[in-house]
Amino acid sequence: MQIIGDLYLNVTTLLVGVGTLVAYALYRSTRRPAGFPPGPAALPLVGNIPQLYFAKSPLQVFKELWQKYGAVYSLKFATANFVVLNTIDVVKEALIKKAAVFAGRPKSYSIGLLTDGFKDIAFSTYGPQWRYQRKLGHTAIRHFTQEGRFEPIVFSVTPGIAQILDEMGDKPFAPKWTIGRIVYNVLATLCFAKTYEFNDPDLLNWIDLNTEFTKVFGGGIPGDFMTIFQYIPTPTDTKFRHLLKRVKQMYQEEFQRHRQTFDPENIRDFVDSLLLTQKENIEAGEEGADCLTDTHLVQTVMDIFGAGTDTTIITLHWAVLLMTEYPELQEKVAMEIDEVIGHDRMPSLTDRGSLPFTEATLLEIFRYGPVAPLGVPHSVMEDTTLCGYKLPKKTTVMINHMALHFSPAEWEEPDKFKPERFLNEDGQLPAKLPESLLPFGTGRRVCLGEDFAKKEVFLLFTWLFSRYTFYKVPGKEEETVLRLNKELAFAYQLYDDIEVCVKKRL
Repeated sequence: MQIIGDLYLNVTTLLVGVGTLVAYALYRSTRRPAGFPPGPAALPLVGNIPQLYFAKSPLQVFKELWQKYGAVYSLKFATANFVVLNTIDVVKEALIKKAAVFAGRPKSYSIGLLTDGFKDIAFSTYGPQWRYQRKLGHTAIRHFTQEGRFEPIVFSVTPGIAQILDEMGDKPFAPKWTIGRIVYNVLATLCFAKTYEFNDPDLLNWIDLNTEFTKVFGGGIPGDFMTIFQYIPTPTDTKFRHLLKRVKQMYQEEFQRHRQTFDPENIRDFVDSLLLTQKENIEAGEEGADCLTDTHLVQTVMDIFGAGTDTTIITLHWAVLLMTEYPELQEKVAMEIDEVIGHDRMPSLTDRGSLPFTEATLLEIFRYGPVAPLGVPHSVMEDTTLCGYKLPKKTTVMINHMALHFSPAEWEEPDKFKPERFLNEDGQLPAKLPESLLPFGTGRRVCLGEDFAKKEVFLLFTWLFSRYTFYKVPGKEEETVLRLNKELAFAYQLYDDIEVCVKKRL
């Protein structure tokens, strides 16, 4: 009996001890660090994930939290601490005044797989190697985005899209992937010196693969939230790895083809320019030049291609839908392009500055429909403070671009689409744009492809709306093309199947 009693006591003591540890762990998983920004209550282990996952519109949740907590608030995703910045003043304090401290990137399971162990530019953390790799990529892409050189690349694809749009007649169509074929062709020409026919099966398969991969990746990988799922082959993880292998294979094959046929006297595209820049830097003995492997270079190409396609496709899709919704603005854009450019030549980057209303419309599209509403997360490189709060090292920081772009304190009638907000009394663009307009981020991690994307969008937008008028499907004029009315900006649900019609102007 004594043995049984002792055993019972030991088991009871063990269970109480384990229970106490579990309870303490659960308690710790809901607590914020001392001096941390306020935020909604977190559930044990999962944090605020259910609050966002089960919401009809996650961005609406971010909007409500911004309105409740103001400039800075915090969230917990599982047991990780996140901070969300919502005003331009606090964004400047973090990304400009303390640029190096906030220049890190958080590490996650899926990003590690995507980037071959953080060997890219967009997601690798800040440091000497990152600075050299970014400089290399920037130098290479600059060769192809100069005035007079960039326009032929963009307009090499317009005959194919013109043929498709000319044949539409009154037939309704969903414009997103028609636009997608334009943009993929531009990037294929820029990066790989390849131009596809618009119905080429290889092009369509490429778009389908990237679309499917983005959908799976954007839906969240379980291993990013719970470490245990990094070792359990869930269906989502298995599909993600399968698609990722196919995506990487395409880039690796193109890179190896360029490596084998590289001729420094004949630079065909961005990959060649990247190889040439690396070669010149190694020969010049530039520090860090010999540290980048072929994997780093492939990842740099993936960065440029991925950013260049997604940014431009989404922006031009917004453009078509918004111009369809506001035909009077579309006509004003078209008339200005007619007056300045005319019908006898293609648009040029030299036309920037001569089309104030058209450029104001593009700025309003960037404001109204940011491509990445929460940007790419930053990570704090060391213990620091922000807005009076204490942020421990490795805290993840997100910039709420929707709050910046729709703040009543920064914008008059922010929910309305008003290009004229960017024009001065003389009808011209001001010398300085509003600080709260940050579609490409700011600071040391500002988007590498910002200049490229702005130039590409300008050329394609002016070409499209000088030659075509997009309008609502006959019989459905009373239906809003955007479907979401006042909640559009925060719901951010641009359905791929929204249909419009198009007719030729010229």
